[in-house]
Amino acid sequence: MEMKINSEIVKDLRNQKSWSQEHLASVSGLSLRTIQRIENSGACSLESKKALASVFNIESTTLEVQAQGIIKSTYSNTVFGYAGASIGLISAYAAITYSLANHQISYALAGSYYGAIGAFCGICFGIIGYISKQKKA
Repeated sequence: MEMKINSEIVKDLRNQKSWSQEHLASVSGLSLRTIQRIENSGACSLESKKALASVFNIESTTLEVQAQGIIKSTYSNTVFGYAGASIGLISAYAAITYSLANHQISYALAGSYYGAIGAFCGICFGIIGYISKQKKA
């Protein structure tokens, strides 16, 4: 029975091990042509899917096309995280600039606020990047 798997996951796992398609074919017991077809189109049999999962020491469900939605979800969450932190940074800078323009705070105090907000947003961006990288791994 022919099914679809996520060919990008197969390629990524193969490349992580620095294996050629020929080597993957050899260790999985599949033909080179089968590996090429799977990586090009994602079409494979249940037996081929199980063989690949066994070789990569993963659950066979990891190779399913639905697993790609997890990657997209992580990406969109990362984008929203960066967008939220950016909006916060712009809003804080606008508020400080407004207060400075209306002589409500001094230049020295504004500089301190700009520095503190910039450092805080830098930390936020770093945390967002770190978390998104951990989710992908």
